[in-house]
Amino acid sequence: MNINATLLNYYQLCHRKMWLHYHAIRMEHTSEVVYEGKLIGEESYPFRADKNEELEISLPLENEKVVLTAKIDFFDAKRGIVHETKKSAAKEWAHVAQLQFYLYLLQKNGVEVSHGVIEYPKLRQTERVILGEADVLRIEASIEKIREVLEQEQCPLKLPISKCKTCSYFEFCWVGDE
Repeated sequence: MNINATLLNYYQLCHRKMWLHYHAIRMEHTSEVVYEGKLIGEESYPFRADKNEELEISLPLENEKVVLTAKIDFFDAKRGIVHETKKSAAKEWAHVAQLQFYLYLLQKNGVEVSHGVIEYPKLRQTERVILGEADVLRIEASIEKIREVLEQEQCPLKLPISKCKTCSYFEFCWVGDE
């Protein structure tokens, strides 16, 4: 079983979305919101590619059939800083959790990291993210809970509709129920 940063992000938002995505029911390609986020990520920092690296990293867990994976868009290896760009007009805990997951994977692979930076081009703000001991324990507990949810035969229940309006899975989950 592969657990990646997307699943960790979705776990913070909606267990149903995470379960569907893992089981290859993907709706992101139908979402204008997701497409807009991809464009912002690609076009917000056009000169960054010259000084930062794209990095794919993984970590097989001991005695488990679980492999943690991540694709980090921008890693400044010289300074040990991971950059993550988000299109959101609001800061979300899921963004921090995803970036801490990157820092966790890098540290577990023996890569020296200083911190992460979440960049919100729409807000013209950045947020510095560190990885403390309590964060490591929370990430490891989340990985176990994610594994449990993904192994369920039944898809988790929907969240209240008010939390789903901008989700790329909205129509999949709610069509005919409104």
